[in-house]
Amino acid sequence: MKKKKQPPQLSPVEYIRTKARLLPIYKCYINSYWIKAAMAGIVIARQHKNGNFTIGVYFVDTFRRGLFKSAYFFSKDKSFLENLKDNMVSNVSDRATVVEIDYALTHNIIYGCIAFAATQGFKPIKDFEISKYLLEEDDGKIEHIDIAFGKNEGREQEEKENDGKESLDINYFK
Repeated sequence: MKKKKQPPQLSPVEYIRTKARLLPIYKCYINSYWIKAAMAGIVIARQHKNGNFTIGVYFVDTFRRGLFKSAYFFSKDKSFLENLKDNMVSNVSDRATVVEIDYALTHNIIYGCIAFAATQGFKPIKDFEISKYLLEEDDGKIEHIDIAFGKNEGREQEEKENDGKESLDINYFK
C-alpha cells in the first residue's frame, strides 16, 4: 500500500506571500498618542483556524518618513500577541495605551504614510516586501479615510484638537 504523498509545507514567508490575505482579520491596534506624536505603531493580527495568529507590525512617521520599520510573525499564540501590544507602549509613558481600530483606518494610515513619504523622497523599508501581504491590496476597494500627513493646516488642526489627549478619538475620522 502506497502512502499518499503530502504536498510540501510552505515556509512562513511563502505562506504569508500566498495565503495570509485569506486569513480573517482578528483585530488591529495602534498606540493611542499617534496623532500628537506623528508616529504610529500598528499591529494587524490575522487568525488561523487553529487559533494562532500571523501578525504584521508597522511603524510609521506621519510627518515625513512614512513606513520606517516593519516586521511579521507567523502562527503565534494569543499570549505573544498580548505581549507584542504591551511592548508597543511600555517604554513610552505610564499613561500610553494601545487601542483597537478598524481595518479601514489601519489600511489608510499605512498606505497613506507610504504615499505621502514618497512625495518627500522616502521609500518603504525592504521588510515591507513581505509584511505588505498581511494588509489588503491598496486597490481602492477599502473605504478611503482622509488623514492629514506632514506638516500642513490639517495636521496642525489635528494637533490642536488632540493636544493633551492620551486616547484616540475614533470618531474623529468618521
